[in-house]
Amino acid sequence: MQKYTFNSHFATDFEHIEPKNNLPTVLYLHGFCSNAWGRKPETVKNVCLEQGFGLVRFDFAGHGSDVENFEKADFSVWKNQVFEIIENVISGNIIMVGSSMGGWLSMLSVIKYPDRIKGLVGLAAAPNFVKYFSDQITSEQKQELEHSGKFKIINNDFEYTITARFIETAFASLLPSNQPWNINCPVHLLQGMRDASVPWRSVLEYSSHITSPNVVVKLLKDSNHRLNDETAISELKTSLVNIVNICK
Repeated sequence: MQKYTFNSHFATDFEHIEPKNNLPTVLYLHGFCSNAWGRKPETVKNVCLEQGFGLVRFDFAGHGSDVENFEKADFSVWKNQVFEIIENVISGNIIMVGSSMGGWLSMLSVIKYPDRIKGLVGLAAAPNFVKYFSDQITSEQKQELEHSGKFKIINNDFEYTITARFIETAFASLLPSNQPWNINCPVHLLQGMRDASVPWRSVLEYSSHITSPNVVVKLLKDSNHRLNDETAISELKTSLVNIVNICK
C-alpha cells in the first residue's frame, strides 16, 4: 500500500487512480474512527473504474493505518489534510464522497473550492456532529474529559473516542446554524433511519441550509450509520452514477 506524508508529518495509507480523458476525480473521505478501505470506499472505487473517473482515498491522521496517533490528531489536522490533497494532488474537477465526518469535511471543501468541486455524495453525513456529542455528554464523561482529556461514546453502531483537542478544533469549524451554506453543486444525501450516531431527522434540517437547487435526500428505513447493507450500497452506486452523469 502506498503511503502519503502530509505537511503535518502524519503518514497514512493512500490510493490515487488517475482519471481518463480529463474526467473528474472522486475524493472519498471516511468517517470519524473509521478508515478508507471498507465496503463503501471499495464500491466507490469500482464505480470510478467503470466510469473512467479518478479516485483518491486515504486514512486521516490517527485513523486506520495511523491509528496509534489518534490522540495527536484533531479536526483541524483532518481538514488540512483534505485541503492539501485538493490543492497538491488532484488536478482538474472533483466529486466529493464523504461518510459521516467525511460528509462534514466534504461540505467545507465545496464551500472553499466551489469552482473545482462539481458534486457531493454524503453518506450519513454528519456536519457539526461535535455539537450533538457535546449535548449528550454525561457528568461522568465530563469529569473523565477534564481528568484525562478524552472520553468514550458507545452506541449500537460504533465506539468513539472523543478528545478535548477534537472538541476544540471541531467547534472552530462549525457550519452556521442560522445562515445558508454556500454549496451550489448537485448533492445526494443518503441517511439510514436506524442510525444510532446521527439522528436521521438531522439530514432534513441541514439539507435545508444547502443553497444548491439540486439536493436529493434518500432515507433508508432499515439502514444504520454504517450504510454498508445491500440497500445502502445499491443507493450509493445509483447516487454516485447520477452525480457522475451530471459531471460528464
